[in-house]
Amino acid sequence: MSNLSTTGKRQILVVDDELAMRRSLAILLGKEQLEVLEADSLSAAVSVLAEKTIDLVITDLRIGDENGLDLIKIVKERHPDVESVLITAFGSIESAVRAMQAGAADYLTKPFSNHELLLRVNKALERKTMREEIITLRQHVAMSYGFDNIVGISKKIAQLKETAMRIAPTDITTLITGASGTGKELFARAVHHHSHRRNGPLITIDCSAIPETLLESELFGHIKGSFTSATQTKKGLFEAADGGTIFLDEVANMPQSTQVKLLRFLQNSEIRPVGASVSRKVNVRTIAACNRDLAIMVKDGEFREDLYYRLNVIPLHLPTLVERSEDIEILTEYFLRTISMELGRGTITISRQAVDKLLSHSWPGNIRELENTLRRGAALATSTRLENDDIMFVTNECAGHEQPEVQPRTTLRLKGNSLDNGQRSLIIRALNEHDWNYTKTAAELGIGRTTLWRKIKKYDLQRELVTE
Repeated sequence: MSNLSTTGKRQILVVDDELAMRRSLAILLGKEQLEVLEADSLSAAVSVLAEKTIDLVITDLRIGDENGLDLIKIVKERHPDVESVLITAFGSIESAVRAMQAGAADYLTKPFSNHELLLRVNKALERKTMREEIITLRQHVAMSYGFDNIVGISKKIAQLKETAMRIAPTDITTLITGASGTGKELFARAVHHHSHRRNGPLITIDCSAIPETLLESELFGHIKGSFTSATQTKKGLFEAADGGTIFLDEVANMPQSTQVKLLRFLQNSEIRPVGASVSRKVNVRTIAACNRDLAIMVKDGEFREDLYYRLNVIPLHLPTLVERSEDIEILTEYFLRTISMELGRGTITISRQAVDKLLSHSWPGNIRELENTLRRGAALATSTRLENDDIMFVTNECAGHEQPEVQPRTTLRLKGNSLDNGQRSLIIRALNEHDWNYTKTAAELGIGRTTLWRKIKKYDLQRELVTE
């Protein structure tokens, strides 16, 4: 048997009214580099748990006139991070079920071999180690997505961060609005990771990326046979987010039928899977985001008014990069530090002339466009210092600089009339340059892949390969 201690010397509490049993277990576990403490009664065990950091409790079902199940219940309620294993000479299916219901991690019937006991102990400690690693990882993620990582010194960003920090510990529903690329998801993650739900899941879904006919099933689940392709029962994202937060990005694209179900959840915390006859409770905080004006959509009958007010309890409106232009230089420094570490080519700096060029740009793609511009410049630069010529804008507003001509590898058939020929032409050139690879095209344009897909759909662009 390998060393059972994986995160330092583990402490095991053995609870049994028989001295011989306690000592034999202590000797066996001590050989595995485990520190063993002993208790001969329920009250003595409770005292040890209150004073010491215990990783695992091994208790007999009968502790004199007391019941080991009562101890397991106490451990579950007061020390939920402590594992427990029940040992008994009165093995039965009924007592096993009762032990598991009380919170025991495992169940062992006398007589048992030393090897069998060590296997059960090892399994329980591995489970505890895994849980600790998950918590550590989530804490690391929380630091990565903390409010300190929302870079900016502008008054608008400072006010937004202050508001977001105040609402983070609550369960209040929040609506984050702002243009594409302004950092809506970053704020949503920061709110989640500074809440009491930080150890719970954060489920993100882009409502515009899923067909309307499938969105309801994705969010709320479905039961087998509820529609043609429902070959098995599926848990929805709201249920998967139980105990955590769900982030509904581009909520403005949610169809009216799904809006009704979302409203029902926000009213009573209940969901009903597609095809189900009963609802079920879930404990989920909702954060929504969109880059459209929901108030105008309500006025135009495109979005439910009652849902709008349910979502808009705490509004956070993120400014465009131009509206917080004083943050451009500090954001540039931040991105260049990140890019330097990723590329491993030494510290990348930028000239004053290049910074001035950044400051003169209109940034229609906002922060995402700034990051992409710097990445592009760092990738193509011949030195670790970005100069004016290394800064190239790939948007429909190019700050007075011409775009390089791209030789198309395909031709396009355009149907319908567009009111924005400049933007359409830009998308065509970028698509041709990247051979219609949506991911690469979206990255170059400084927009999301979903936004690109909507633009292609809006302008009704179709690809036709040219045959020689």
